[in-house]
Amino acid sequence: MQSFFFKPLFLLLSFFVLLFSPTSAQNQTLSPSQNKLLIRLYHILQSPPVLSPLNTSTNFCYLPQSPNLVITCSNNQITELIIVGDRPFSLNWRNALTTSFSIDTFFTTLVKLSSLEVLSLVSLGIWGPLPSKIDRLNSLRVLNLSSNYIYGELPQEISTMTSLQNLVLSTNYINGTVPNLKPLTGLTELDLSFNHLGPDFPSLSSSIMKLVLKNNSLTKIPQNLANSLSMVQELDLSYNQLSGWVPSSLFSLPSIQYLDLSHNKLTGQLPQTIKCGNSISFLDISNNMLSGTLPSCMVSNSSNRVVDFSWNCLNSVDLKYQHPNSYCNEGALAAVLPPPNDVSTSKKSNTSLIVGIVGGILGGVAIIAIFVGIVLQKAKKEGQFEGGNVFKLKEGKSMAKKSSRTPAEKRHATQAARLGAMEVTPYRVFTLEELEEATNNFDRSNLIKDSAQGQLYKGRLQDGTTVVVRCLKLKQKYVSQNLAQYMDIISKLRHRHLVSIIGHCISDGQDFTNTATVVYLVLEKVSNGTLRSHLTEWRKREMLKWPQRVTAAIGVARGVQFLHNVSVPGITGNDITADNVFLDLTLTAKVGNFNLPNLPCNKNHKGGSESPISLFEENYHRSIRNIEQGQKEDIYGLGLILLEVITGKPAQSQNQLDSIKSALEKSLNEDQEKLKAIVDPAICGTFAIDSLRTVVELTLNCLSENARDRPSIDDVLWNLQYSVQVQEGWASSGNLSVQF
Repeated sequence: MQSFFFKPLFLLLSFFVLLFSPTSAQNQTLSPSQNKLLIRLYHILQSPPVLSPLNTSTNFCYLPQSPNLVITCSNNQITELIIVGDRPFSLNWRNALTTSFSIDTFFTTLVKLSSLEVLSLVSLGIWGPLPSKIDRLNSLRVLNLSSNYIYGELPQEISTMTSLQNLVLSTNYINGTVPNLKPLTGLTELDLSFNHLGPDFPSLSSSIMKLVLKNNSLTKIPQNLANSLSMVQELDLSYNQLSGWVPSSLFSLPSIQYLDLSHNKLTGQLPQTIKCGNSISFLDISNNMLSGTLPSCMVSNSSNRVVDFSWNCLNSVDLKYQHPNSYCNEGALAAVLPPPNDVSTSKKSNTSLIVGIVGGILGGVAIIAIFVGIVLQKAKKEGQFEGGNVFKLKEGKSMAKKSSRTPAEKRHATQAARLGAMEVTPYRVFTLEELEEATNNFDRSNLIKDSAQGQLYKGRLQDGTTVVVRCLKLKQKYVSQNLAQYMDIISKLRHRHLVSIIGHCISDGQDFTNTATVVYLVLEKVSNGTLRSHLTEWRKREMLKWPQRVTAAIGVARGVQFLHNVSVPGITGNDITADNVFLDLTLTAKVGNFNLPNLPCNKNHKGGSESPISLFEENYHRSIRNIEQGQKEDIYGLGLILLEVITGKPAQSQNQLDSIKSALEKSLNEDQEKLKAIVDPAICGTFAIDSLRTVVELTLNCLSENARDRPSIDDVLWNLQYSVQVQEGWASSGNLSVQF
């Protein structure tokens, strides 16, 4: 009876053993050509330890799978190749493969594995531009090349790889615009974080469920973006350079669960009618320049939803974690009301809005009419109304003509109401009388500095605003020619991370014999001291722990980036020092004492440029070649600032600088305790060691003796933001021993 029972059971077990054993009909043995390809890849990758089991006698299809190595076979072909190496991404490229590596040779070999469906090559030190021949892997469903050193633009041929479902190229040096990915109708995950992609937003298929573009160079969110993200569940656009309005439709995407827009420059007010998606469990809009009232759906009143709206200029939440409205200077140009396509279609809301607007307009018109009537009546009595302009002339004084406005004046006049509504001082054209009153007729007691670059006076405007007035001589040949163009450029020198120019006045230069015109520039006064004072004075240095120092460095880099791009040619060769970086009451860094823009030279100086201001010798002009040199000089100045941020003190001589650099270089390759011993004791316990190492590596690159080896300003920003990400991850893990 027992033998009768066990015999069928034994036969059944034997059947399953035969079915799943290597000697079964499904036995996988790679073809000799596939074996040779794997051995060839092993050598091209310079023999990574993870592939050490590979040899000519290895049965690759039956290698034990591990988190670092997976080889899967089907029909005697490799279908899945996953390799995680021991060369993680490093800012100084110390983990990259040697110069004998050729990415073109590597992919020429790789594409011969034509049956690959999953390819993941992570932390292998691969470097070079991604070859267009990658499209020959037309069966790929998953492509992951993260944490390598791939640079250059993505090849257009990626858009033809229609089998792709997951594309992960994070933590590389890829730049430029992402190719059109709409043809990839099966793509569900796209991760291009920690690259240099931008400024345009990629075109995507509506199949995307996870989109991560964190830490790139994107500048604007398309207003119709939600139309192509109907299935997205996770969207991360943090740490870009996004500005302007946030499309309210992003918050109500039907499947959205995770939305991160933090650490950008998004501006304006969020409409109160915004509806958040029912599935959204994480929402981060922190560290932007949003103002107004937080929509009700973003007030976290549920344990199922986490909302971070800190460090904006919102006025309906705990102001302890908000900046003052003046912080959002860059957002001043954004309208207070939402754009038309973001307004709710609710009839009741529209009716209330229209009634409110009409009432406001009628009230405003009445007040303006009364005011204009009083002014006109007074002007007629004094005989000062002429040609539609009302102004007062003081005998013996000169002032700018007001019969016509420059383009800058016209533009800023239309923005005045919006600027004032957000409590930001608008750019304006001052009269000489106003500046004389502000400086007590340019009294010597108000003189801050007198040099070949002009005089600096402190002053106080009628509304109580403290300013600095800079007096500059204008070259005679520019008295009329190109002056309007030049002042238009000057009016654009307003940035959150600059000691911004808030206005100007043009007057006859009666006090100067060598020029006919004087330009007075009115600058904001930053009264909380310099970065150097916060690094060296014992009462202030405790305010700047490691996170605050890196944030200040990012502010300096953004200010420099703005100067390099605000005009053509850019404003370069600036005096970038810790003494010329000012911190306001919110510890926001502002670059001061920067150069003024140049204009293209005349026909005798083709390809060059010069300043209309008499700051230098008359024969001075800046060539295109010198513009690039000036950019590298600014990077060197940034490096010196970073060195002070790390050590807490400036290098007093070239020998001392070389000594500190040498010590930092050695500490990177030795025990991390030696690195900690070099840093400012005031920040001990407040930094993640990897965050510190990132900034140290960047500093040494910025201070390279060969200017060509110094990074671009975009690279500086990318690396500093990467350091912040490492720091935040460390802080959130509970490793922080000192509160900051």
